Amino acid sequence: MRSSIFRYLIKVSFVSCCFLSCESTEKNDREFTYFGGEIVNPNTNYIVLSKGNGVNDTIPLDRNNRFLHKIKNLDEGLYAFRHKPENQIVLLEKGDSILIRLNTLEFDESLVFTGDGARKNNFLIDMFLRNETERERLRRTDFRLSPVFFSKHQDSLLKSKMQSFDKLTSKYKLSSLAAKLTQASFVFDYYTRHELYYQRRYGIGGLDSTKDLPSNFFDYRNTINFNDDELKRLYSYNIFLNHYFTNYTEEQTKYKDQVGSTIFKLKLIDSLVQHPYIKNNLVRRVTTKFLLDSKNSTNSNKVLKHYLSVSSNKKNQKELRKLARSISRLRPNNTIPDQDLITSKGEIIKLSSLFEKPITALYFWSMDRKDHYMRAHKKASYLSALHPNIDFIAINTDDEQTKNWLKTIKRHHYNLNSEYEFKYPKCSSEELVIHYSDKVILVNNNGKIINAEANLFSYTFEKQLLKYTRLASLNK
Repeated sequence: MRSSIFRYLIKVSFVSCCFLSCESTEKNDREFTYFGGEIVNPNTNYIVLSKGNGVNDTIPLDRNNRFLHKIKNLDEGLYAFRHKPENQIVLLEKGDSILIRLNTLEFDESLVFTGDGARKNNFLIDMFLRNETERERLRRTDFRLSPVFFSKHQDSLLKSKMQSFDKLTSKYKLSSLAAKLTQASFVFDYYTRHELYYQRRYGIGGLDSTKDLPSNFFDYRNTINFNDDELKRLYSYNIFLNHYFTNYTEEQTKYKDQVGSTIFKLKLIDSLVQHPYIKNNLVRRVTTKFLLDSKNSTNSNKVLKHYLSVSSNKKNQKELRKLARSISRLRPNNTIPDQDLITSKGEIIKLSSLFEKPITALYFWSMDRKDHYMRAHKKASYLSALHPNIDFIAINTDDEQTKNWLKTIKRHHYNLNSEYEFKYPKCSSEELVIHYSDKVILVNNNGKIINAEANLFSYTFEKQLLKYTRLASLNK
C-alpha cells in the first residue's frame, strides 16, 4: 500500500512539473498533505519531522531508503526535518504533495523538492545556499569595507534576490504565507549582515559609530515585528533577532560588566517580545551563552534568577537550572563527576580509573561529524607526542552506537587503549557540559579539575598545556 502511494506521488510530481505555469487550484480542497522522498546514503533508518510545538513525527525509511508521511488537518507553516546529524526546513501548506531527494554526503547542496509545493521550497533552499556563500565572503572581505561601500554592495545583492523573488511570484501563484516566508528568508539575512557589520567595526573597543555610520544604516529596524508567529521557525528571522538585541543592548546599556548587560538584554527582550515561543527561545539563548562563558557561580545565579522571572517555558527553566548546577560542579579544583565508560573490549569502567598520569586531557567526538573527529584525533596524537606526561583520552558521545563506534576506531587505527564511549551519553554529556565539540577537560591524577573549558583547536591551548605541565612537575 505504501509503495503504491509513493508511486502515485511520483506521478503527481511528474504531472506538476509538466504544468509549471500554475499551482493546482484544487490543492486546498485535499483532505491530506503528503511529505515523502528518498535519502541517498542514509545515516539512520528514519527522519524526524517537527514543528515548534514540541511534537515530533519519526518517519521510517523503507528498504529502498524512501519514506512517506501523510498528514491530516495540517498546521501550515515551516517544519524542520532532520536526518541525523543534518537538518533543513520545509514549508508545508494544506494539500501539498512534496517529495524530496537528498544525498547525505552533500546534504544541503543535493536537496531537491518535486511535486505540488516544490517551487517555494526550492526557492528557500536556493536562498539558503546563496546566503551561505555570501556570508563566507562577508567574513573574508566585506567587513573591511567602509559603511557606504558595504551598504551599496549589500543593496546590490538584495536587489538581485528581489528580482528572483519577483520572477517566482509573477510566474507562479503563491499563497500569502508562502510569499511572506520566501521573501523573509533573504530580507532578514540582509538585516543580519548590517548587525554583524556593526558588531565587528563598532562593538566593544571598536570604532566610533557616530563618526562615519550613515544615519539611515539601521532604518530597517523601524519595520521589525518582534512577535511574528509565521516567522518563528525561520532561521534568518531568529538569527537577526539575536544579533539585534545584542547590538541594541551594547548601544543602550550603561553597564560595563557582563552580568549587568545580560540582565539588561533579558529585560529588553521581555519588554519588546510578547510571543511566548519567540521570547522563550531568545532569553534561553542569551542565558545559556552567559552560563557557558561565566567563570563565577554567583554571577551565573544572578542571571539565572532574572531569566526565570521572564521565561514561561517550564522545560527550558528546568534545563537551565540543571546546566547551571553542572557548570558549577566543573569549576577548577572540584572533583570531576564520575561517569561510566565502555572500553573497546566491551568492559564497563569508571572515568576516575583513567587518571594515571599527572594530567589527563579528555576530548569528545561524534560519528556525525567525520571532519571534526579526524582533525581532533590528529591534533591529540600530535600533542601527545609533544607532552608524554599528558594522557589524551577520546570519548565518543553517540547514543547506542557501540558497534559502529568500534568499526570507526578500528578502521582509522586509533589507539584502542585511549578510546572509550559513554555508557549513558545523554546524562554524561549533560553532567560534563559538552555543548561544544572542541571542548577539552583537563584533570590531574587525583581527578581534580584543572580546566573544564579548554579548546582543542584554540591557539592558546598548547601554551596552557605547557603551563599546566610545569605546575604539575612543581607539585610532585
